[in-house]
Amino acid sequence: MVKLNYLHEPGVLNNLQSRYGLDEIYTYTGSILIAVNPFQRLPHLYDHHMMDQYQGMQLGELSPHVFAIAEAAFRTMVKESHSQSILVSGESGAGKTETTKQIMHYLAHMGGSSDGVEHHPDQAALESARPVEQQVLESNPLLEAFGNAKTVRNDNSSRFGKFVEIQFDKKNRISGAAIRTYLLERSRIVNINDPERNFHIFYQLCDGASPDERKELRLKTPADYRYTNQSSCYTLKGVDNAEEYAATRHAMDVVGISKHDQESVMRVVAGILHLGNVAFKGSEDADDGCELADDASKAALNDAAAVMMIDAERLAKALKTRTIVTRDGSIEKPLDAAAAANSRDSLAKTLYSRLFDWLVAKINESIGQDAESQTFIGVLDIYGFESFKTNSFEQFCINLANEKLQQHFNQHVFKQEQEEYEREAIDWSYIEFVDNQDVLDLIEKKNTGIISLLDEACMFPATTHEQFAQKLFQALDGKHPRFAKPKRSQTAFTLTHYAGEVTYESDFFLDKNKDFVVAEHQQLLAASTLELLAAVFEAKPEPDDSNKKGGRSAMKFTSIAASFKGQLASLMTKLNETAPHYIRCIKPNGLNVPSNFEGANVLHQLRCGGVLEAVRISCAGYPSRKPIDEFLDRFGLLAADKDALFKPGEEGKVIKQILDGAGLETWQMGKTKVFLRAGQMAVLDVLRHKKLDAAATNIQKFVRRAQHVKQYKATKAAALMVSRWTRGMLARRLAKAMRLERAAIRCQARARCAMATRQFHKVKSATIRIQAVARGIAARARYLAMRKERAAILIQSHVRMCRARAEYLSGRRAAVAFQCAWRCKMARRAFAKKKREAQEAGELLKAKSELEKKLELERTRAEIERRKQVEAEAQRAKEQAEMAAKMAAMQAEMERQRQEAAAEAARLAAEQAEKEKIAREAAERKAEEERKAAAAAAQARELEALRAKEAAMQEEAARIQAEAKTAFEAEQAKVAELEGQLMEAATENKELGDQVKELSERVMMLEAENTRLKQMAKENVVAKAASKHVLSPSRGALSPGTPDSFVSTPGKLGDDDLERREAAELDAKRASLANARAQESHEVLLATIEKGGEIGFSGGQPILACVTFRSLLHWRVFELERTGLFDRIMGQMSVAVENNTDNNAQLTYWLSNTFTLLHLLQRTLKTSSGSVGGRAKRSGGGSIFERFNSRLLASRTPTKKEGDSETPGIPGVRQVDAKYPAFLFKQQLTAFVEKIYGFLRDNMKKEITPQLGSCIQAPRQRGGDTGGRRGGGVNSLKSPSATGSQLGQQLGTHWRTILDCLDTLLTVMRANHVPVFLVRKFFTQIFCFINVQLFNALLLRRECCSFSNGEYIKTGLAELENWLIEYKDWTGNAWEELRYIRQAVQLLVIHQKPKKTLNEITLELCPVLSIQQLYRISTMYWDDKYGTETVSQEVLVAMKELMMKDQNTNMSNSFLLDDDSSIHFTIDDISGTMSQIDLNAIQVPETLASNPAFEFLLRAVGSEA
Repeated sequence: MVKLNYLHEPGVLNNLQSRYGLDEIYTYTGSILIAVNPFQRLPHLYDHHMMDQYQGMQLGELSPHVFAIAEAAFRTMVKESHSQSILVSGESGAGKTETTKQIMHYLAHMGGSSDGVEHHPDQAALESARPVEQQVLESNPLLEAFGNAKTVRNDNSSRFGKFVEIQFDKKNRISGAAIRTYLLERSRIVNINDPERNFHIFYQLCDGASPDERKELRLKTPADYRYTNQSSCYTLKGVDNAEEYAATRHAMDVVGISKHDQESVMRVVAGILHLGNVAFKGSEDADDGCELADDASKAALNDAAAVMMIDAERLAKALKTRTIVTRDGSIEKPLDAAAAANSRDSLAKTLYSRLFDWLVAKINESIGQDAESQTFIGVLDIYGFESFKTNSFEQFCINLANEKLQQHFNQHVFKQEQEEYEREAIDWSYIEFVDNQDVLDLIEKKNTGIISLLDEACMFPATTHEQFAQKLFQALDGKHPRFAKPKRSQTAFTLTHYAGEVTYESDFFLDKNKDFVVAEHQQLLAASTLELLAAVFEAKPEPDDSNKKGGRSAMKFTSIAASFKGQLASLMTKLNETAPHYIRCIKPNGLNVPSNFEGANVLHQLRCGGVLEAVRISCAGYPSRKPIDEFLDRFGLLAADKDALFKPGEEGKVIKQILDGAGLETWQMGKTKVFLRAGQMAVLDVLRHKKLDAAATNIQKFVRRAQHVKQYKATKAAALMVSRWTRGMLARRLAKAMRLERAAIRCQARARCAMATRQFHKVKSATIRIQAVARGIAARARYLAMRKERAAILIQSHVRMCRARAEYLSGRRAAVAFQCAWRCKMARRAFAKKKREAQEAGELLKAKSELEKKLELERTRAEIERRKQVEAEAQRAKEQAEMAAKMAAMQAEMERQRQEAAAEAARLAAEQAEKEKIAREAAERKAEEERKAAAAAAQARELEALRAKEAAMQEEAARIQAEAKTAFEAEQAKVAELEGQLMEAATENKELGDQVKELSERVMMLEAENTRLKQMAKENVVAKAASKHVLSPSRGALSPGTPDSFVSTPGKLGDDDLERREAAELDAKRASLANARAQESHEVLLATIEKGGEIGFSGGQPILACVTFRSLLHWRVFELERTGLFDRIMGQMSVAVENNTDNNAQLTYWLSNTFTLLHLLQRTLKTSSGSVGGRAKRSGGGSIFERFNSRLLASRTPTKKEGDSETPGIPGVRQVDAKYPAFLFKQQLTAFVEKIYGFLRDNMKKEITPQLGSCIQAPRQRGGDTGGRRGGGVNSLKSPSATGSQLGQQLGTHWRTILDCLDTLLTVMRANHVPVFLVRKFFTQIFCFINVQLFNALLLRRECCSFSNGEYIKTGLAELENWLIEYKDWTGNAWEELRYIRQAVQLLVIHQKPKKTLNEITLELCPVLSIQQLYRISTMYWDDKYGTETVSQEVLVAMKELMMKDQNTNMSNSFLLDDDSSIHFTIDDISGTMSQIDLNAIQVPETLASNPAFEFLLRAVGSEA
């Protein structure tokens, strides 16, 4: 409950009520267990199977249970070798006794001895050979028979306290036990109220004794005895007294009480019953005292004397007279009728209490105590808090015991918790809690406490209860807040206990506090011929008090309250020596009926028991703690630095290392202890267990290896086969057990996680929807305003753009015309001179190559000079900084250097301005590069000069350093100022460098623009020449001329026309050569794609996709209006995929490459709506391809809203204004990705479909197969245990095949680096297919809707869940796709189906299943294992009615599921699914790296632009 979202009283109460309604009677509050009494039998919670489930489990791993507390105590005792105690407390009727019995059953199960009791020749030997744990268990019904009784609140209320010490030996087996009892309610023997009963043994003996026993003991019915007929209740509902009597006698046999002693015990019980029927009346002579009332009384007296084997006359005399011993002798005093009746009742109470003590001693003697035992587990079952209409001395003592236990609870959970936090000096805020020490002081305090005042009053025989009450009022009334005097009574008093106020009647306090034995009774019973009575009442020597003055009665007074106080002190001492575990039992209602939860009553018990306070403390505190030395001894093996464990003073560092390594937070370390939050110790234990398990496994591995090697040498080849199969069988069994245990734990964890996740997602989705609506409204308002503003800005910008464009185009046309005229003139001159040299294209290419090499060489030289300049500047700054630190007296010289640096900066700025001017003259680029190199060389020379000057200055500084030492401190401020100035100069130099870089970029842009203008000019020249040639009269109506035609008829045209034609011919040849080179590059790329399967990955990124993208980007293919390269690429990839449709490795390889290429296109290609619109305006409609391109671009360009983020691009790659072929290629690539995905999905379905048909039905062994291969025959199938083992052995056949298929495909996908997005989508669809196939097969085959098949499918689903959890990062939420089959299986295997209502089934158990599906499963279900029934008939009728109603509204009433084969992702999902791709990190294939045409792949992305 400490994990509840709302930790308050209503939340805790609602949690208990909800769990109680589901028969979940146990709940944790921290480490405290709350047990709500169900008032009905729940056998499924306490069988041996349930014990095995909790064996070895940590507290909190499984659902709350009393076995979990017992397991925690047992495991803590084993691990820490420290005694434990389990304190069971609660009100009367809360179920303490039953809880205690279940604890002892579990401890007996865990610590049971392994030796059997089958080989004993006779019954006596059999009884003597009973194991200790069985004797301990059988002591419970025996003590219940003699110590329990029916009260108003409870039919089996313990009327005594019991503390059972179960001792364990070094092997953690039960070796002994000791039972201690406290304050038997003796007054119940002689006085009971209706409808209560006396102790159970009286009714058991009367109804269960055999005829011979009845005759020998002279028994009658309970209605005939005064001690039992004071109440009209003689039997209990659901309890047979005769059967209980037989169980009591059997328990006596088990604990070792002989038959003779059993008969003696029953004689004493029968004698007490007969003694109660003895009545007295006053004698006619007042001096004679009294006499027996009638003949019935005389018969009862004789019966009592006969069964107890004493003299009847002595018994009558002992009851009617009292002997007073004086100094002069003994005086015999007759008693009146009332005194004789009190003497009779006193004898009866003494007899029963002595008999009860003898039984406890006999049990302890029979069980035996282990003197060598070092540890034990104590179980305390003591009466609960009682508050009746009339409360007497017994309730006073009982509530005192509960106050003591509550104080122990407070000290352990609250007080000691916080005191230890303060003592250890950890960060802890003190929390107030209710302490009941003042109530204990009120009762137990010496001299002024209620017990002291009671004992003092009992010392005076003449004191009455009125005087005792007045004494209490005088001493305590008004002086103690816990004590009060009732208004309507003069003899009662009220105490405010921790559980509430209780008013006690003091009428019988004095009599009940006096524990005395009458001398006549002692002598009479000691003289009995019944050995048991003679031994119990054997006279003990007493000191001689005859010299005291006066006489004394033959009675010895002992204070029961003081004795009980001492017993409680001893019990508290014992409990303080152990580690306590608490169980708070809650009584849900006062009627003792099931399924009735009274909130007010339960809340009162929670408050009184400190449960709510414990919840709060547990949440805020540190329930787990260990001394530092013990912590390091236990968890030191988890430390990464083992050497630090043995270094003094390193403890804190090692502990922090251990806890941080375990991922724990909010722990604290005190002075001597380590404090952990709830559950953190269990985490460390699990890690420690894993490490020890790994070490043990490693040791076992080598030991077994040595053994098997030895066995191999001894048995040679024949034993090799046997050993191999033996090891395989053992390994499979171990693996099976580990898988089952792991599956159970994970099923529970996943179930709890699923419920919490479902609630979280529900709240989250609601919140998101609300936020989305609100933000949508606000965003739309902002969007409208910004849209209006943007429209205005667009109109203004468009007007300004048109105006500026017109001016720019006018100037550009004039400049281009002038440049073209001048360049044509110069070109004609150059062409006339070098016409012969330019006949061969190879010479032109060679010249061009040489020029490019020279240009590259000059660029490299300029870059080297620039780097030298940067390095020189860095070296100079470093040397200047060192010089400034040493030369404090050189201010003037440094000022001169600063001025020189400023002049140098000015000179550099002037040179930069000159460079900017030169950059605008694109035709003089080579000269500019040479000037840059010259300037860099000059700067280098100047830097060398400066270095020489600085060296001279350093020598001068060394010479005058001694003289300037005294002035150093005075000049420090000035030096700091100079350093600031130097920093400013460095900043200026950096800015100048940035300007140089910017100018270089501008130069490159101007070069590119110049190249483009040249190309345009050439195109104009060719176009003009062609037009003139077409219109020439000599050519007529021939087609446009080719370069050959221009050359063949040079004489028919003028000089200008000849020069134009020659230039056009040269340009055409260059274009043809460029196209040939591009075609060769395309062929190389296509050949590489054809061999794509041989190209792998680089850094987890597909090389082929990245190389193809960079090639297309470099060739600017995306910007072409028409190209066939895209179709050829798609053809090559299609052929590769079509040839390997059954090869998952090849399919995943191409899926990874195509998906990556599609991702790169999605982030790189963009549309240019302005250019499309402008071209449409200029062309006046354009071709059909241009119009389709415009529509495609418009459809592919989403309308961006305000606030939408742009799709991130690729680093170093510019956004490309793509044309129609590029977008068509992206569409084809998208369809290709979906095609490969479909091939993979179909292949996986083909592999797992044959196995799914076998997974739906548990494998059954054929009746005729009686061979030894399966290890059994027909008879083995009839045993449930055999069936379960066979299912476990055969489980891996089909399910493991499916898991192997999934493992194989996932391994291939990971090896081919398929994006996680696609892998998750793929396995989600595969598991959806598995869910559909299994669910439909289950609903179509009745033989599959059985309990055993449900368990088999559930185990297989657990295997799938383990696989999904192991690869959760790759499978995502695929587990949710199995929700239909999971809930159907859950309905099959759930117990107590007839008790489930329709709402519980549809809302809690199977919320996703339809009514038709639930009705189908419920009607087809049959239990082949336990023979249980399906859901109740009422639920089936309700389901049928709902189905009839749904037939009118639903279009389809099919209960089968449909397989969804669609693709669950779109192209828009791609941009956000992959991480950033680094194209520079891709390793280029050797075939491309060695090809000069692909040299751009070796350069950084963007540098080839």
